[in-house]
Amino acid sequence: MTDAIAYSPRERAWLGAIAGGGLLILNGIFCYCVVFRPELLAAAMTNPIALAFIVEAFVMTGVLAYLLRKWKVMRLAWGWFVGLALIGGLAFAVPVAALWNQKRDR
Repeated sequence: MTDAIAYSPRERAWLGAIAGGGLLILNGIFCYCVVFRPELLAAAMTNPIALAFIVEAFVMTGVLAYLLRKWKVMRLAWGWFVGLALIGGLAFAVPVAALWNQKRDR
């Protein structure tokens, strides 16, 4: 594999839009519910189906972080990827990790 994957300006714009939507919209809804509707979070934690999806998301975030680093798709260490995913979800972490690998043409 090459050191960097080249993205067109259009692809970079879409990746940025997806990252922004993941951080602001999807994570915003989660943060709103945590602050203003905590009973919904408590209900999700007591629901075995929801809990299974939550555990799977955590496991697959770690696996994805490992594989993206191993396949040289991203330059970030796996811990940074997991941190980004915890801050803004996978819809934020994957595009940011992909764009982080870019070398700017000057």
